[in-house]
Formats: sequence, C-alpha cells, structure tokens
Amino acid sequence: MKTALKTLFHFIHGNPEGKREAVEKFLNKSEEFRLLLAANGKALELMAEMTEAARSGHPSGITRVRAFSVMVASSVRQMIERLCRMAPGRYDALREVFNAIVQDMDQAFAGPPKGPLGPTVVRMADLRAIDLLETGSKVAMLGEIKAELGAVVPRGFAITASGFRLFMESTGLDDEINRLIQIHDGNSLEELTDLARSIRQAIDLAPMPEELETAVREQCARLGDVRLAVRSSALGEDSEQAGFAGQFATRLGVKPAQVTDAYREVVSSMYSATAMTYVRNRGLREDGMVMAAGCMEMINAVAGGVIYTRPPVGGDSDAVIVNAVPGLPCAVVDGSSMADSYSVDRETGRIRSRDIAEKEIRFILTSGGKVRKEKLYGGRELEPAVPDRDIERLAALALRIEEHFGHPQDIEWAKDRDGLIVILQCRPLTVCEDAPGPRSKPWSDDEESRGLAILSGCIPASPGAAAGYVVKVETEEDMFRFPDGAVLLARNARPQLSALLPRAAALVAEFGSSVGHLANVAREYAIPALIGAPGAVERLSGVGVITVNGSNGTIYLGRRKRMIQREARPTARVRTTDVGLALERVLRFITPLTLTDPESTEFRPEGCRSMHDITRFCHEKAVYEMFAQGDRPVSGARRLAGERAMQYWLVDIGGGTSADAGGPANSRRDITIEAVCSSPMRALWYGMMAVPWEGPPPPTMDGFMSVMTSAARNPALAAGVRNDMGERNYFIVGGRYCNLQSRFGFHFCTIEGFAGDDPNVNYALFQFKGGGASMDRRHLRSRLVAEILEKRGFIAEIREDALFARLEGVSRQAVEQAMAVLGYLLMHTRQIDMSMADPGMTVRYRERFEADIERLLEGLPNELREAGCAA
Repeated sequence: MKTALKTLFHFIHGNPEGKREAVEKFLNKSEEFRLLLAANGKALELMAEMTEAARSGHPSGITRVRAFSVMVASSVRQMIERLCRMAPGRYDALREVFNAIVQDMDQAFAGPPKGPLGPTVVRMADLRAIDLLETGSKVAMLGEIKAELGAVVPRGFAITASGFRLFMESTGLDDEINRLIQIHDGNSLEELTDLARSIRQAIDLAPMPEELETAVREQCARLGDVRLAVRSSALGEDSEQAGFAGQFATRLGVKPAQVTDAYREVVSSMYSATAMTYVRNRGLREDGMVMAAGCMEMINAVAGGVIYTRPPVGGDSDAVIVNAVPGLPCAVVDGSSMADSYSVDRETGRIRSRDIAEKEIRFILTSGGKVRKEKLYGGRELEPAVPDRDIERLAALALRIEEHFGHPQDIEWAKDRDGLIVILQCRPLTVCEDAPGPRSKPWSDDEESRGLAILSGCIPASPGAAAGYVVKVETEEDMFRFPDGAVLLARNARPQLSALLPRAAALVAEFGSSVGHLANVAREYAIPALIGAPGAVERLSGVGVITVNGSNGTIYLGRRKRMIQREARPTARVRTTDVGLALERVLRFITPLTLTDPESTEFRPEGCRSMHDITRFCHEKAVYEMFAQGDRPVSGARRLAGERAMQYWLVDIGGGTSADAGGPANSRRDITIEAVCSSPMRALWYGMMAVPWEGPPPPTMDGFMSVMTSAARNPALAAGVRNDMGERNYFIVGGRYCNLQSRFGFHFCTIEGFAGDDPNVNYALFQFKGGGASMDRRHLRSRLVAEILEKRGFIAEIREDALFARLEGVSRQAVEQAMAVLGYLLMHTRQIDMSMADPGMTVRYRERFEADIERLLEGLPNELREAGCAA
C-alpha cells in the first residue's frame, strides 16, 4: 500500500529525485506511528483482559494465560520496533530492557521441578499412601488400606507417573499436545470437543515406549489369564481441591494384551472436553496434569455400590450412607440406574432406614470378559441388592477406613460370588456441612409456592434453590446448544454432563444417585441438584421456567424468588488456583505502571519495569516524534484557491485529491477545496470555515501591554518571522490522512488525523503553543481549550502555554468530528489570550465555543456526504 502511494505521488507530482528522501521519511514515520498505535491498543486490551481474569478468579487454562502473555509481549515488541524505525538509533536500549522482562515472565510460568524417572510400573502389593506422587491417590490408598487395615483390594499393578512422563517425553506428545491446545484456543464445549479429538488422535498414533510396554507385559503375565479394570489415578485426582469425579475413563474387562491400548484411552480422557472444562473451571494447569493408572483384576461382582461415611449434603451427621445395586457397581457411579439406599447409625452400626429402589437393569461380567447390561424382571427388580448383614459389614469397614485417614470417605465396593467384600477405591469426601440435610424441612408452604409444586419426592443431591428455563439434554448436539443459566434436565446422571454444570442454574436427572459422579461435581460447583426424579423428563419438558429446590427435593413452576433467597446455597469453595498463581506471578511483569511522569529523569528505557511501562514510554515518545520538526515533503505543493490571505498550500501524498483536481479556471499550481477527497482534511477545513471568525477580541489595556512586552522580549514572536516551512501553511493529505502544521500570528499549531475503517489505527493529534500575551494568559487559554477537548474524549496535557491533546482508537466518524472541532478551535481561540483577564471571560468563551461546536457538528455529515467523503 505504501509503495503504491509513493508511486502515485511521484507520478502525479513529478517529484524530483533530490526531494524523494523527505517524502520517504515522512511516509515511513506516519505509517510506523499508525501501526504503533494499533499495537499499543492491542497490548492494553490484552492487559485489561488478563487483569479481569485475575480479579474474577477464573483465568481459564494455563495455556490461554501463556498465550495472552505471549501476545502482550508481541504487541509491545512491535511498538519498540515501530518507535525505533521512527527515530533510528534513539531508543535501541528498549530492546535489552524488553528481553530482560520477557525472561522474568518466562520464569513466572515455571511449574514444579521434575525429578528423575522412577519405575514405570509398581505392584499393588508394594504400594502405600506415600507412593501417591507416583501412582496417584486412587491406587496408593488401596495399597494403604490393604497393608494397614487388611482390607481386600483387587490384585494388580499401577502404571506410574514416571511411566506417563516416559510416554509423553520420549514421543514428543507433551509438546504436540501443548501445540494443539494453543492452536485451538477455544473455550466453548464444541471447540473443546474438536480439540479432544485432535489430542486423542495424536495419542493413538504415538508409539508406546518399549521399556513401558515390557514392564506392563511382565506384570500381566504375573496375574495370569484374567480380565482387568484399567482405572485412572491421575496425580491430584480425588483430592479435596479437585475430585475429578467421573471425568476420566475406566475400561472394564480388558484382556492383558489390550492393557496398553486401554491405558491410551485413559490418558486421552485427561484431555476430553468434559475434563478440560473441569480443569479450566477449577483453575488447574493443563501442562501440570499427570495420569497414572491402576490395572486391577476385575471382580465378578454379584453386587456393588458406594459408601459415604457422612451424608454429603449435611443433615444427619451420625449416619453412614450405603448405596447398592445388583451386579457391577458402575450403575451407581455413572447414574444409569436407581440404587438401594441405607442409613446406618455410626455408633451402633445398625441400619436406621432403608429405601429399596426399583432397579430395572444390572451390569454383569460375561464369561468372555465383556461388561453387559442385563434387564431385571420377575420381581428381581424390587429385591434388595444385598442383605442387611452386608450393609452393616460395609458400614463397619467404611468407618475403619475413615478413622485411618482421619477424613470422611467416598468408597466404591463390590461383593464377589464368594461373598467377599472388595474395596475398589476410596477417596476424601467433600461434605456440604452448612447445608440443611435432605428432607430436613417440610415442603415449603409459603403463599408464593403453595400449589405450584409440579414434582416432589426427588432425591436431593446438592442443596439450595435456583430457577431457570428448563432445557432437556439427550445428545451431544443438545450439549453444544445448552444456554447459560438454564436448568439442565437429563434422563441419566451421566458424568459427561458435568461439562455443562458451570453454566447451569440447576440440575434435574431422572435416574442416578446422590452419591454418583455428577452429584459430586454439582456439589463442587454449588449447583442445586435433584438426582433420582422419576418422571421428570415427561413432566418438565416444555414447561418453561421452573425453580429447583435441591434441599427439599421439590420442583416448582415459575421463578420462586423468596424461596431462592431463603434457601441457603453453600458457597463454592474459593481457593487460589495453580493457574491463578501463575497469572499473578506473570502480571507482576506486565501490568504495573511506574513511568507516569514524562519529565522525570526516570522516564527512559532503563526505567521501564514492566510491559506497561514500555508501552507508556513508546507511546509518549512516538507522539513526540510525530510532532518533531522536519521530514515533511513540500515539493509539488499546490495552492488552495480562494484563500490567498492565509497562504494555504496542499501536498497530496496519494489519494487525498480527486484525479481531475483543479479545473479550467485553475492553473496546475492551484487546487480547489472541492477537489479534496481526504475526509479528515475536509472535516478540519469545515471546522475552520463553518463559523466565520469575528476577528481578534478587543484587548484590555494590561493585555495590550502584555503583548507589547512579550513581543519585545521574544524575537521569535515577532509578526512576520518565518516558520519552519516558510510563510505558507501546508496541508499534507492522503485518502484517510491529514496533517496541518502552521502558524497563525503568534500561535504555532500542528493538527494531524487518520480516519480509516479500523479504529485501532485511527487518531487525532493536536499541538498548540504560543500567543502574544503574558504566560499566565496564554496558560489560561490552553487550559480552556484542553477542557473543551477533554469533554470530547481527548487526553490533554499542558506544559506552560503548550497544549498537547490526542484521541485514539475511535471510529472513522469520531476522528472526523474531532478534526472539525480542532479546526474550529484553531481559528476561534487565536489571540483570545489578550482578553483573558478574569475567570468570567473564560466562562463566556467556553459557553460560546461549546454552543458553536454543537451546531457545527450537526452539519458535518452533510458536508462530507456532499464532498463524497462519507462512507
């Protein structure tokens, strides 16, 4: 573009060879300044987003934070390079300062140091709790209760964190996954689903390290011809900070020869859309996730379930809650079936209450090792999954585990065909201690809600009350379309739905259990939830707005405001997240602004302590360079016809005038204002001429004496002295550009503007200095002009009698209006310093100028439209 403008300029004006250098410098400086402003706007915008993310406590993923930091650094680097090109050799020291700050930023992202690789696999019999940094807590806790409590756990082994690191580093998967995350850089569920597919493909194609494959093969040979359950045991999983309930995959019925393939699936599940949503909402670092896995012999269970050693939603703290289903226990945790529920007294160990559910299905392990769903009928669906004595055995064992770890536990169990109770996993249980217990309150019978209950008797899974438009979710497409703030209605409490919970007002699931994965995640997010709501899908579909009371198990038609206010919702646990900490560390090198005074001795490259400091410095110096004298082309100038008194001349650097500029009545050296098609020039000219100047105000006697005294002391203020461009006033114009540097009597002025379609590169600059009166009167005049401009969005600074004002990052129309205002002020504020003897005069001038400007701007669109400049 710039080359084309230069070619056009040379063609039209026949610029002599000796004059081209000035043109070149001028064009380059203007272009660099525009691009510097664009980079400045981008850098400040990114800094604002990062600051807001830190303030909100939801900084998204570490990859996104890192990407934002890189983009800030890139924009600041562009500013440095643009400034250095505007003034070669003057600001080179900025590069060294920038590099030092970037190194500090990089250090801010450093994670915990990685130690040397350990064993890739460890036998279950050799594991203890202290091994959790290698095996994850899920597997390490099983080893602990086997060794210390004599609990029965499956035979098997763990693929360790070292095995995972070997897999990721030896194949380059870690770099590839980080690259894919940066490329996709999306937050919506649909974008994360696409990202998950890409990562899954990369993991599937990566070769398994021979060392790891051999170790797995040896362990499988030791176990014999069995079927295995390959379970996730990620580092940090099942912790109090992040449960990851149901986020990662478990593969059941795996043959020994298929273990590494199942392991790939478990590793891939760490990057599923659901898991990534959870990781980002919990503020965890994607690059800090490590997936260990447990490979355990499958238990051919006749029954199984989940135990909570305390009620998870508060209430009866003296009870142990035991859930049971026939067959494999996966039907409880994935919410696909109703479960029997028991309350067992912690003191006596006796059952206090039981709720035998109608269980339509069970999962069984076939002789071929596959897991199959089987329908229950003939009255079996109503039978208890296990006898009462097993419930009491389970409660007793659960309390021993809780006592050993000193914390309420969430325990998954199975009963094999020999009646042996096998513990499949145990993990810390999060209890909503401040929440009322399920059904601890009678039905709400307040006037507002009476008669509006449309479904009752549902199983409370997360307390509180919330309202929203009910939206049924059955398919993946339904998940993509789920709107923020709606009530999530589902038939089954599938763990995959947890990706929607951060955006949902409440959750209602027809089947499932309050001890399932989805219920756990709902409690983590403090989302009111009812799981186990028979008939909910049919009763609620299409009813519009409902209120879900997660405390009393009732759903009401409409929004019940008093109920929502009355039902205390537990506050989601607030913690300083890993990503939040990294963001805070890196922001120390990005956002602080210490360079505030351009007149300070510290205002130099070496004084910059942050990216914000560098942007401030570059911007200040760039504006200075634009106002600096010299480098303005004047050859080929054409006189603006009809304005002989003021000697206006015009230089077109490309596209500023029409192709047939001039006319029969004009010579080649003249041009009319009608031939100008630069919109900022037209706007500026319109502002200068729309309101006739009444001439200089009558000076007061002391004002007249002030002029005489100043003129006598300062030869530069003598009328008729040559300015830097001779006696002429020059407009330099392009299609979207205008620069006017001129002198009116004792007043020196520069106006410049660019009005394009991209707001990021648009600007209007104004410099005004001088006057014939004393300094205090000239200062009052500058103060008056600054106040008028500040009301219209300018940033104005005054140094003695000099005024510097700028407007940036605005629309084309805003720049055109600004140029019209500057034109008006240029013409009508000259020489008023001689009459500014008291505050009353300032008020009168301000009122008159502002009234004139209001009328002036009303006619501006017509003026540009008639001139063919308006879009």
